[in-house]
This record gives sequence, structure tokens and C-alpha cells, in this order.
Amino acid sequence: MKRLVLTKKEICTIPNYLTFLRIALVPVYMTLLILGARDGNMAFVYSSLGIMLFASLTDVLDGKIARRFNQGSYVGQCIDPIADKCMHIGAIVALAIAGYLHWAFIIFIAFREFMMVFVGCFVVNKVNIKANMLGKVASAIISIGVMSCFFHPYISKLWGEYGLDWIVVTIGLVLNWTAAVNYAINVYKQVKYSKEHPEEEQQENGEVMQAAAEDAADDAQTTNVATDSTDNTNE
Repeated sequence: MKRLVLTKKEICTIPNYLTFLRIALVPVYMTLLILGARDGNMAFVYSSLGIMLFASLTDVLDGKIARRFNQGSYVGQCIDPIADKCMHIGAIVALAIAGYLHWAFIIFIAFREFMMVFVGCFVVNKVNIKANMLGKVASAIISIGVMSCFFHPYISKLWGEYGLDWIVVTIGLVLNWTAAVNYAINVYKQVKYSKEHPEEEQQENGEVMQAAAEDAADDAQTTNVATDSTDNTNE
């Protein structure tokens, strides 16, 4: 079982930097969307959509880079779904404030996402946190629905208030909650197994501490080498 160990090697990777960028872009497109809808400035609204699409692109890139250059990390596995949740919640809150999405969707999506993060904080070092395929499909459908909601003023004229955009979000929500139930069952099984086999957990803790010590030693050695090189240059 993998453990979350915060070392420089685990954090300072290009995929993780892209994930942090994705999180930082959330308040940017939220602000543009809310201001654009309030003032009737569609340029702001579509700029917000463009920034959100760019943020979604970084989600694809970080995975490809992690696999191509072997920069995958357990830290990345943990923060990547958090970034996705921030994007979804930020978008639906902004859309609801703008009047493009009903507030009921926020309750169902936000409650589910916050519960996942809350549970994850307690079991991050007790279970392997991995996104399942159903969750990825649900996330993709919700993303499509959310992006469609940027055009809700036009869609509602053709389909009515509960238009095609809201239907897509609803389908994504159903799959999203189904994935959450599967996740909860998987977490329960892993936690139960770890309690029934405490000797394995103790062995893993020892391995984690040894790995962290080795990383710290490597960092110290790198620093010493850099310092010696600087001293030789000065001499």
C-alpha cells in the first residue's frame, strides 16, 4: 500500500505544477463568468469558458507527462482529484450565481465532493487512493454538461429552462454518486483488511520511514555537492 510522504522529489514535478496551475485558474474563470453574466458581457463569459478549457487541458497533459517521463507520484494521485473537484465546484457555483444552472445541482455535486475530500483526509495513508473508470466517465460527462451551461441562455430558448445542458449534468450526477458508493465500499474493504492485518501496516510504515530518510539523505548529498562546487570555484 502506498503512503503519502511529502518530499521535494514527490512534490516538485511538472505534472504537479500543472495541477497547482489548474487549481489557481479556478477563481479566475469564476470571476470572469460572474461579472460577464451580471453585466451582460458575453466576451467575459466566453473568456471564462476558454480559461476553463485550458485548465482542463492541463489535466490531460499532466497525466501524459507523468507517464512519458516517469514523473508520477502518490502526491499527484492525491491532489489531481482535488483539483478536479475544485474545478467542478467552482464552475457550478459561478454558473448558479450567473443564473445559468439551478442551485439544486450545487447541493448534490458539492456535498458529494466535500464528503470525498473529507473521507480522503482520514484514509489517505490507509488506502490506495485511485480514480476508478466510472468516476472518470462521470467527471467527463459533468464537464461536458457544465461547459454546455455556458450557453444556457440560448439552449433554454430551444429546450426550455430544463434543457439539454441540465440533462447532461443530471446524467453525470447519477454516475458520480454511483462511483462514490463504489469508492466507499472499496475504502471500507481496505480499512477492514488493514485492521485485520496490523503486522503488514507496521512493515509498510517502516518502509515509508526508510524511503523518506533516503530521500532526505539524497537531498543533503546534492546540497553538499553544490556547496563544494561553489567553494572550489571561489578558490
